[in-house]
Order: sequence, then structure tokens, then C-alpha cells
Amino acid sequence: MRPQAFVRVAVDRPLDQLFDYACPDRGQPAVGQRVRLTFGRSAQTGVVLEIDQPPAIDPARIRALDGILDPGPILPHALLELLRFAARYYHHPIGEVVLNALPPALRTGGPLPGPRPPELLWRLQPGAAPSRLGPRQQAVVAGLRDAGTALPLDTLNDLTGLGLRRGELERLAARGLLESVEAATESPPAGHPAVTLTPEQDQAIAAINADAGQRTVFLLDGVTGSGKTEVYLEAAAHALAHDRQVLILVPEIALTPQLVQRVSRRFPGQVAALHSGLPAGERLRVWENARLGQRGLLLGTRSALFTPLPRLGLIVVDEEHDPAYKQQDGLRYHARDLAIMRGHIESVPVVLGSATPTLETLVKAREGRYRHLRLGTRPDGSQPPPIRCLDTRVHRPDEGLCSPLLDAMRETLGQERQCFILLNRRGFARVLACDHCGWVADCPHCDARLTVHAAVRRSVCHLCGFSERLSEACPQCGQELSHQGLGTQRLERALSRHFPGIPMVRLDRDSTRRRGELEQCLETIRAMDAGIVVGTQMLAKGHDFPRVGLVGVIDVDQGLFSVDLRAAEQTLQLVLQAAGRAGRGGDPGAVLVQTGHPDHPLMQGLRTGDYPAMVEPLLNERRAGGMPPFGFLALIRVDGPSPEASARQAEAIAQQLRRHTRDVRVLGPAPAPRHRVNRRYREQILLASASRSPLHQALADAREHWQRNPPPRHLRVSIDVDPMTLS
Repeated sequence: MRPQAFVRVAVDRPLDQLFDYACPDRGQPAVGQRVRLTFGRSAQTGVVLEIDQPPAIDPARIRALDGILDPGPILPHALLELLRFAARYYHHPIGEVVLNALPPALRTGGPLPGPRPPELLWRLQPGAAPSRLGPRQQAVVAGLRDAGTALPLDTLNDLTGLGLRRGELERLAARGLLESVEAATESPPAGHPAVTLTPEQDQAIAAINADAGQRTVFLLDGVTGSGKTEVYLEAAAHALAHDRQVLILVPEIALTPQLVQRVSRRFPGQVAALHSGLPAGERLRVWENARLGQRGLLLGTRSALFTPLPRLGLIVVDEEHDPAYKQQDGLRYHARDLAIMRGHIESVPVVLGSATPTLETLVKAREGRYRHLRLGTRPDGSQPPPIRCLDTRVHRPDEGLCSPLLDAMRETLGQERQCFILLNRRGFARVLACDHCGWVADCPHCDARLTVHAAVRRSVCHLCGFSERLSEACPQCGQELSHQGLGTQRLERALSRHFPGIPMVRLDRDSTRRRGELEQCLETIRAMDAGIVVGTQMLAKGHDFPRVGLVGVIDVDQGLFSVDLRAAEQTLQLVLQAAGRAGRGGDPGAVLVQTGHPDHPLMQGLRTGDYPAMVEPLLNERRAGGMPPFGFLALIRVDGPSPEASARQAEAIAQQLRRHTRDVRVLGPAPAPRHRVNRRYREQILLASASRSPLHQALADAREHWQRNPPPRHLRVSIDVDPMTLS
């Protein structure tokens, strides 16, 4: 009689352990396979992480698995190693890490997609003469004509951003405009011919390709418009030609449709896009296609990092400086750092691309830990535009706009070129207040002011989402309320007053909520149907518009004096990224930054155009304070329904840390800068150390203490390793 076999399973619970289960009578699961089990009184899905391990308790007390869900492992060994590392490094329960790496449909025990029918590719009918087509139909025809080859439906959607359905294509086929063929009958697409490369691009591509199969990390440090994307695509083409898969991470797919289109045009039929905006079924299908190796190139946001890719040959992290790569709740991981670890585990090169690298990345490149590849010129020979600071103490702004900026806009519009105006604050006004008695509209749930959204007549909290009808009169004294501060909606109104008749587009979260609105806005800009574009940081997200002659930046001062560790660095990056939208296509551009502190070191540095020189003052400050990249941080947050309960728990944690911790500074506890958010009060403890090892040991000891002495259920304790923000 065969002895009873046992496995250890990861379950989606906030517990730092695996759970022993007996194998069912019919078969034994393998590592990386999903299983069905009973946990407590509920049915759960788990993933087997260990087999043939002696159970930690009496075997007679161990439950048997209810069943095996998959025909084989769906998470390969290398990916499980990455997930185990993530759980250790970020001090997060292993079960939550592993289960949340799966698509939502698989976490709840849903089946893997069955065999798919032959995929249909769509192409233009030879000799078709399209006429009397609507905008969507015209976009389909244009996309297929540009691609020059037959495309599957999802690739065509990536190119057009339309969210097409098969029925729409079938109707065009019935009109004789399109025809479909099975993918198996179509020869593999060869991709578009490469553009002429600069010597710097050639050298970068050669360096990356030469290290195929190696654990090399490259920093591709190129000025805006220097052709970093073409380097990615040439390196990807090399990997695909050697039957390897490519993973390209982007901060936000919704804000980079041009990149999605460019990659899809270059590798038609080989690209899959994976992000949280996809419907659950589509997300699962894309994930499964990548797991089976049916698509060579996966383009996705940070969660795409955890997709199984059996033939992975290259990882690219585009705009590696972007804060969107850091998850801010649950498993607080940084996708860039885990991408580097995945490259190490699977022996593939990792390319980090940015015109404004983070200080951590820049220092590692200077120390030789990363290979530093530089692109200092643009392929069209143009130079990044000079940056000029406008002193708002001298030129008093009128609703955020000072006279030299308005004059420069008139000159640019007279040249039939576009003006981009950046204000990184959406809404109409920052504050709704009474000038008579001093009343201010505060969020009832947060330590935050309500932002005025005049277009919808609402006051909204941008932290918790609370909103109420916009008041006209003060509830205390009855006087008329005033709108104070500036948002993109108010700036749009002011620009309309100064430039009547000039077509304008506002690009922010409020103007692009509905599906297709972002694509419509970007197409309007690209077609030169808008002379002025006003928006938030969405303007700086890698868009390539050749007729932008002027970029104006409104109100950068809030980032210069913030208590947050990275505020100045991120302000600098935002300004330079926005500035890079101007002066493309061979035409010179200009950048004007409004500030009340033109003598600030960062404002002085902006004028030089030399990013490494600009960040030297920041590096000196960080070095003197032992802050990243010259030290290591972790943040322990406690939040609860009352300030007293949160403070007591945080103080107990801090005392326990001080008693048992060496070589780690324990700072706090103290109320978080935003103390109350969504009716919960937040306290935080900052841990700082000159090296990683004692910091992680302190966190491990603290978590072990919490396991033995769990906090009350109404309190939540979380750990943020390498925090991006201290607020």
C-alpha cells in the first residue's frame, strides 16, 4: 500500500505560512499546480508549493485536498522563485503573493481556457475601394493598410484603440472591404523594416544583443525623443528571431497608446497586451496565450511581470522612473526591482529606459552595477528645447497665467504650432472657502480639502472619493463662497478667455473617464485640431506630437518644498518629461516654467538641461542624511477607526523594535502627513539603515512578534519596503 502523500499549499490568507494537506486518492499534484481545498469552513483555491514534505502536525488531523484543478503546473519554477523572493523581501504573506499573481478568474478556481478555434486574421480585400465609411470603419481600414499584413482582432484593437468586436469586421467583410484567413494559413509576419539608426542607437542595440542569455541590467539613458523605443524594438526583434519571448513593461497602457500601436505595427500578430483594464475573460485568454508561448511579445503594466513566459529572452522597463511601477496597497512591490530580479533568476538581460532615471538607478549605473547606455542626440538632429524660468513675483499670474507665457503662446499659435500647458492638479479649484468668516469645505472622512469640480457641480475628495453638491453660500454665515486655487478646469476656462476661438483639449482623469475618450483626445491633438492642450501629468507620458512648439508648466513650487522624500526628484522628472514633448519633428521648441523661486537650486539646474548635474544637489542631500540610494528605508503603517487605538498599537510596535533592533534607526511613531483617510487614522514608523540586512531582520522579527501577539482585528498593520512616499 502506497504511503499517504502530503503537500504544502499557499492559500490566499494574510498568514505567514503554507498549509499541509493530504493528497487525494486519485493523483498527486505537482509544484505550481492549483488545487481545490477546504480552509476552515470555506472552499478555497490554493497553489502547491512543496511536495513530499513531512507534515508539521499529526497526519491524522490533516485534511485531504478536495481536488486538483489543472492538468499540470501553471506557475513554473522560476516564477515561483520570484514570488517567494517577493514575499520575503516585501514581508508579505506568501499565499496572498502567489494567488494574486494569477488572473482573477483563476484565483477563484475557474478553469483554464479550453482549446481555441483557429484564430482568424483580417486583411483588406485586394482592390477594395472603401467609400462612405464611418470614423470607426475608417480607422479599421487605415490600421490594416498601415500594417500591410493580416492581423488578429486583438492586435487590430491595439492599433486602433477602438475595442472592436468580431461582428463589426464581419460586416465590413460582407461589404467586400475585408477578408479573413486562418492564422495557420498565413505566413508569419516579418514586421516593418527598421528605421535608420543613429550610431548611439546601433551601439546600444549591439550591447544588449551581445548579452542575450546573461543577467545584465542596462540603463538606457536617453534624452526625450532620442529613440529609446527603437532600441527596444530592435532588441526585441533579435530575441524573437531566436525564438525567445519579450516582456515590455509600461507604467500605464492607457496613457501610451502610441507605444502599443508602434509595437503592434512592428510585430503584427505577435503582440499581446495585458493590464487590469481588460475584461476578466480577455485577461485570462491573454495570460494563457503567453503561458503557452503562443505570443512572442507581451506588453503590459506592472502586474504583467508575474505572467509565465516559458521562453523569456528579454525584459524592458520603459520609463523606469515612473511612480506607477510601485504598488501602493496589498503587496507593495516595485515592478522595476522585481523585473531585475526576474532577469537574474531566468538569466535574461533587463533594459531600464528613461530620460530622467531615478536616483537609485543612476547611482547603480555610476557604480558599474548596471551598464550605462547613453543616447544624447535625437535622430532628427534637433536638440531638447531650452528651459526658461518665469518669476511669478515679477510677472503676477492672472488665473495662473503670467504675461510672458501668454505672449509666447500667441507667437507659437501664430506659427500654427501647438501649446501644451501642464498643471498637475485636476478639478476647477483646490478649495471652496468663505472669505467672510473663514469656513472651508473639508472632507468629512479625511484630513483633506474638497476640490471644486465646476463642470459637474460637485465638491470631491480626491483621497476617498466623497462628493457632495457644490454649495453657493457659506453654511455658517450665508455669504457667497469663493473658489481658491487652480485646477485644470479653471485653467482651461482662463485660456479660453485669453484665446477665444482657438480649439482646445483638456487631458486629465476627468476628461478621459469614458471608454474611447482618451484615444479621441490624442487623435484630436495629433490631427492638429487643437491649438492648446491643457492637462495634468498625463501630458508627459511619452506622447510624440511633432507640432508642439511650446510647453508651459504652471505651479511647480509645491514640489520644491515638500516634506516627502522624493517630491523634488519627481517634480524635476515631471518638468523634464513634459519639456520633452516640445521641439520634435525638426522644429525648435521652448519651455517656460512659472515659479516663485527661480533661485532655487533645482530651478537653476533646469536651465542647464543636464539631468545628471541637476540631481547632484539631491544626491548630496540624500548622502548626508543616509537616505536612498545611500541607505535603506521601510515604513510600518498602523491604521484604525480611532486615533488613540492606532497610536497605542504603533507605540507598542516601536518599543518592541527598539528593544530588539540593532543598526536600525526607529523614527516615530508619528501621525502620517494625511492622518485621517476614509475615516481611519494612520500612524507610521520609519525604519532607516545603512544596509539591507539589519533592516530586513528587524522587519522579520516584528512580524514574528505580531504573529504571536496579533493586534486587535479593527487595526491594520502594513509594511512598505523601499517606500516611494512617506505620506
